[in-house]
This record gives sequence, structure tokens and C-alpha cells, in this order.
Amino acid sequence: MEYQNKLLNNKEYQLDKFGFLDPPQQWDENFAESLAKELGIHEGLTEKHWEFINYLRQKFLDENSIPVIVLACSENKITLSQLRSLFPTGYHRGACKIAGINFSFMSDLNIWLTYETPPLKDAEFKVNQVGFLLDFRKWNERFAHRVARRWNLPDGLTELHWKIIRYLRDYYINSKNTPTVYELCIFSEITLDQFGQLFPDGYHRGACRAAGLPFE
Repeated sequence: MEYQNKLLNNKEYQLDKFGFLDPPQQWDENFAESLAKELGIHEGLTEKHWEFINYLRQKFLDENSIPVIVLACSENKITLSQLRSLFPTGYHRGACKIAGINFSFMSDLNIWLTYETPPLKDAEFKVNQVGFLLDFRKWNERFAHRVARRWNLPDGLTELHWKIIRYLRDYYINSKNTPTVYELCIFSEITLDQFGQLFPDGYHRGACRAAGLPFE
């Protein structure tokens, strides 16, 4: 197994080649908080995140196991969609990674645990580990459709979606910055609740990602 050292908030950790903590005894809250931001949890770990992380660590440390995703959701009384919203890179490559569970343990326990599909990894678009386009200039409408495909919108991307996406791209081109969600709602003449219905994955992971804006 190849290893790498990673500096998170001025503390160094050893990771395996897949980016999982190894050995897992290095885990601490600094690791979880710092890695979470790299995995698309921009506002930091909330109480709901910590409930799920502590649940996973209890299973890992006390029972030497990792529950399957459906059981984990059931025991925490959340849906798969809610779990995806909490951990945008997924159950194993998001929640388990933040909880400090190492890849080799999951592989030995159940090889299928390691086969979670990362978002939007394909030959046409180069994205980072949380599905954001690496090069703003490589964006096209197909990318936005690919991002939106997982939202199960009854009418797909509407003209209002495209108005918002074009506004975000124009704003970034002109300022090299991202508007606030409030500025966007004022421009679009919609409420925050209406925005949430349009972009179920939220402002950053939904609208900004669909518009090809860089990960920040």
C-alpha cells in the first residue's frame, strides 16, 4: 500500500493512496473538521453530521464493523437523500472517510464497500473529488444537465434554472467571484424556499456546481 502525508490545519496525518486515514488511530476532531471542508461541507460539521460520524465510529471501534448504507440510514432515521445532502461525496468516500475508517478495513470486511461511484467522473469532464469542474472554461450545457440529473426534477432544467446558471457564470467572468445566494434570489426574483426547490443540492453543491464555478 502506498501512503502520503497530508497537512490539515497545521497537523500532519498519514493517508493511504485513496485518501483514507491509515492507521485509523490518528483520527481526531481536527481531522474530521478539516477534511469535511475539502469534501464539500463548506459550513463545517453540524450536529447532524456529528451524530452520524459518532455512530460510524462506535460501530467501527466497538463492533469492528461498518453497517451497509441502508441500515445506517435506518438506524439514524434519515433518508438516502438526506445522507447525500450531509455528505456530498457519499457514504464511504464521505462519511466513513471523515470518521477515520480506513480503506483496507472496509476492503477486508466487504470488498463491495469500496465500490461507491464518485460523482461525474467521466472522460468528458474533469472534476475534483466532490464533483466540481476543474476548469471553468471547459463548461458546457451538458455538464449542467449531468449535475441536475440526480435531482430528479420533473421538468428537467427550466428556463429559470438557465437564467440562474447564466447569471452565476456571467458574475464570475466579470468579477472572478461568486455572488451570495441572497443576491442571486434578488436578481431572479425568487425566495430562498423557491431556490431550494429549483436546486435540491443547495447553492454551492447545486447551482454553483451546475454553472461550472470552481470549488471554494
